[in-house]
Amino acid sequence: MSGFPGGHAALLVSALLTHALVGYTLGRVVVGRPWVGALAGVVADLDLLVPRAWGWPLAHRGITHTGLALLVAVGLVLAVTRRRDLTVAVGLGYASQLVLDATTPLGVALWYPLSRAAVTVPGNAHAPAPTVVIWVACVGLLAVHGRGLDTDRVPGLR
Repeated sequence: MSGFPGGHAALLVSALLTHALVGYTLGRVVVGRPWVGALAGVVADLDLLVPRAWGWPLAHRGITHTGLALLVAVGLVLAVTRRRDLTVAVGLGYASQLVLDATTPLGVALWYPLSRAAVTVPGNAHAPAPTVVIWVACVGLLAVHGRGLDTDRVPGLR
């Protein structure tokens, strides 16, 4: 990760923007809720605001980067809104962040509290070349999907 052009700060900005773009794309293409997907795609990284000294599970890649947090987020949105489109957008956005972060060397503690072991997937979505591929794929998907307003929804998801 230290080999990222521009250093660690550039890596963080790139990662956050990538999470937002992937969440936006999934939210837009699947349920017509791009900004909900974008927000859900970055919400797990709120733990970047927690001091490292507080340690796991509060610091970065802790509790917010688990399947439990994903289930809580989806459950809360469904319970509060009763809207499947918003719930699906949150689920897709949040899950996309976990998947992208699982490709990094740190991985994610997906099965916490059952296991604190990091789940990793080969690759590194936050390295420069894969980041470019992800951005191109998202922009391409958005272009193919169309330029209309957020009215293109999968039938029955509202």
